[in-house]
Amino acid sequence: MARCGRCGLWQSYPIDHKEKAFSGVCLWYQTRLTNQEVYSHRECPDFIERIPNHSADWHFDYKVKRVELGTAYKEARRSTWIAYVALFVSALGLLLG
Repeated sequence: MARCGRCGLWQSYPIDHKEKAFSGVCLWYQTRLTNQEVYSHRECPDFIERIPNHSADWHFDYKVKRVELGTAYKEARRSTWIAYVALFVSALGLLLG
């Protein structure tokens, strides 16, 4: 179970913030929560445990890079398979033609 207040993607508003109703914002989903909701249990597949001495911006950059790297890996695997299929079809065309 995730708790936004313990997530690295949670950025608390400063004490002198003009909107006193909200405690902060999730940098990933852009949701704002009240003080009572910040440490409530919730399901969140993108929860990242906060690493001490790192800011929410650092955690956000890390999350973006990790997601982009995962996407690039999946696309590279897919392109490799497409290349193998194309090579097989080409070889088959040469043998039959």
